[in-house]
Amino acid sequence: MNADLPERIVRFPEIKVESEVSVLFRFAGSATGNPPLAFLSYYQVLENFFPVAGRRSALRKIELELTDPRFDRRSDKCLMRLLDVGENAAAASEASHLKILLEEFVRKDVLESFFSENPWGKHFTKQGPIKGITENINPENKQTPLAHQVAERVYRIRNRIVHAKDDPKYQNTPALLPQSDEAEALWPDIDLVRLLACEVILSAQVRS
Repeated sequence: MNADLPERIVRFPEIKVESEVSVLFRFAGSATGNPPLAFLSYYQVLENFFPVAGRRSALRKIELELTDPRFDRRSDKCLMRLLDVGENAAAASEASHLKILLEEFVRKDVLESFFSENPWGKHFTKQGPIKGITENINPENKQTPLAHQVAERVYRIRNRIVHAKDDPKYQNTPALLPQSDEAEALWPDIDLVRLLACEVILSAQVRS
């Protein structure tokens, strides 16, 4: 009956994920009884991609310098600009690495949709249930890119889970502990960092 129709072959996308990343991602999804641990595991997925994001950002800046018609390889000033790119990349803080990663690997429209298409209420604001948040997440903010706003929030929460007792910057903010009301309120942020992890894994496949 359908002899004249061409055979349709369904192809599923192939994604190769490093074993460490795969283990962390699966573990995060199974840590339903410990929200801070789930958040931290997804964050560790992001950490695995800091080096490649930093390299790509640095290479793009170097390429811009080299293709600039004003670049003169005999000029110490021009050569120092190239050196500065490499040195800045090597000296970047973890917070800077996270911002670079989200800029390089997370699609802007996907990030905007996360906030616009879900009823988060005041969760991602200073009035939300997570302490130590100093700025609202505002996709309409023209001064600070959304990726930077998200990176700042994610990094603050990460430090409350990991370094709250050790880093003087967070000494006035209590640790975010398991089995607390605040920990149970963390799930929207876990959804956010899971989305970031998915985006980074996907983008790494496309660009590799």
